[in-house]
Order: sequence, then C-alpha cells, then structure tokens
Amino acid sequence: MAEPRVCIQSVRVPLLAAAARTGRPLAELAQRVRVSPSTIGDATARVPHSTAIAVWEAMASASGEPAFGVFAAELVGAAPFDIVDLALAHTADVATMMRQFLRYQALYHEANDARFELRGELAVLGHRFRGELPRSRHLSQFLLAVWTIKLRRATGRRELLTEVRLRDPASSDAAPLERSFAAPLRFGADEDALVFPPEVLGLPVQGVDAGLARTLLPQLEHELRGRGGEAAFVAELRAQVQALLGEGDTLARSVARALGTSERTMQRRLRQAGTSLRDVVDEVRREAALAQLGRPDATVTDIAFMLGFSDLSAFSRAFRRWTGASPSEYRG
Repeated sequence: MAEPRVCIQSVRVPLLAAAARTGRPLAELAQRVRVSPSTIGDATARVPHSTAIAVWEAMASASGEPAFGVFAAELVGAAPFDIVDLALAHTADVATMMRQFLRYQALYHEANDARFELRGELAVLGHRFRGELPRSRHLSQFLLAVWTIKLRRATGRRELLTEVRLRDPASSDAAPLERSFAAPLRFGADEDALVFPPEVLGLPVQGVDAGLARTLLPQLEHELRGRGGEAAFVAELRAQVQALLGEGDTLARSVARALGTSERTMQRRLRQAGTSLRDVVDEVRREAALAQLGRPDATVTDIAFMLGFSDLSAFSRAFRRWTGASPSEYRG
C-alpha cells in the first residue's frame, strides 16, 4: 500500500518556525531536510507522511525549542492556511466547525483519523493517524495548539479547555505547554486530545460570512471527490448515509446500491479506511440527533424514526451513550 501523503503546510510550518527561532534562511533549512524550494512554494503539493515527520523532528532539533509544536502554533496563529481553514472560520457554530473539519480532514492528510466524541459530560477532540504510522510529539502538540487557538478565535473565549491529553511522557519543562493551553495537562495519556465542556459546541462562531461559506463548501466537496482513494469513498458513503438514514434495517443495502457497489465490497473498503458502516452510521446519527434536538418543532419520537431507529427506547439508549443524558434531558 502506498504511503499516505500530507499537504505541504505540514512541512512549510516547521521550516518557517525553525527559521524564525534560529534566524537561519528558510532555503538553508529546506536544503538540510532535502525539500526543494519549488515544493515549498507549491500550495497544492503533497509529500509522504515520513517526510513531514522527519522535517518536524529535524526542525525541532535545529531550533533547540522543547515545546517546538506550541511555538509553531503560536507563530502561525489561527490565520487560514487554505480553503479548508477559511471554510472552518465561517461556520455557524463550534459543532458545525467540528463536523466540517472531520469531513474534510483527508485534504490535510490521507491517513488523518481525528475523532470527535461526547463522553458523558465531556467533549473530546482527539488526533491520531490510521495504522502504525510514525508520529512526532511536536506535530501532535502543534495540531492541538492550533485547534485551541482556532476555538478561542472563533468564540472569543480563552478559558475553554477542561484538560489536554498528551501521549508523551511528562516534559521537564511543561511551562510553555501550560501557558499555551491554559488547562491541566495529562501526560502519558492513551490519546492526544483536547477536552472541553459540551456547551462549547453551541457557541456561535464570530465574524461569520455565510455567503462565503456557501461558496467554499462546493469547492471542498469537489476537491474531496477529486482526491480519490478510500477517504473520498468514505466521504461519499457518509453523504449517502445522511440521505438514507430512514431506511432502517435496509440501510446497508440502500447505501451500497447508491454507491454502485456490493455490500461486501463496501464493507471491505471501509475496513481498508479504518472504519465500518456501523461507526459511520453512529457518527451521522449522533450529529443529526444533536442538530434536530435544537429544533423546538421536532419531537423526540419524530427524530428517532427520522434517524432510522426501530423505536424510541433504542434511540434513547444510543443518545445516552453519546452524551450521558436522555434526549429530553439534553434538550432541557
């Protein structure tokens, strides 16, 4: 299987951060990691995952900065890198921002497997790569720090996080991380993740241009389909699941037919992408349930059947698993 590829921003950022930290010319640093200036200047370029990891490690070492990922995040801030970032900055609320990030994350990295989950009274945005791909603590900390900055800019609030979970062992100098995240740090965790209260999801994004958002989304959908591969397949399958949720027990057959494939082939391609139909349906149902419960004219029973549940009790059990509360309690 070909090595996953990542957008050029994942190489450009550590090079820029190291240049700013050391004062060395960008071209000199790029030559050191064998990345050509023409590649760095090409906004559409993509490089192998291993190249991006090697650049992060080399630039962190060259800078001598132990919290290099956080330093890089603060350097670039929340300024949009590309069309995906621009679209995320013009979503209606934080929940929509999360959903769109998950949908288009393959445009950043073909093996990106960020997850957003509601676990009881906590909302968790976790980052990981599919498979046994090498990781860099600097890249992981950069991604979490960038998302922290994006959330603060979107909501106008600094104190948002309940906890930051890091897979790495405790740092000898955690002060830069503590200052940047302004939240308790848990080292040696089983995931790299931001944890925050679920009510943050309902906060509106400031300075939204709804017209711009409507213009950007079709472009993103076109680019996602154009990437091909399993990521595009999962994105198209997800869209079909959203359209066919009410099919109930025949959902798998209906989705496969809409995709022009067999159920067996569909399940195999989902396994190759590191997911399953059950997981995709569960994610789509959860997102749709949260959105529908915000409509005062939609009854809980109507929502349950719209989402393809056989009865209200099945919906209530699933909703409690997602949020730790019943639909009525959550709405209240």
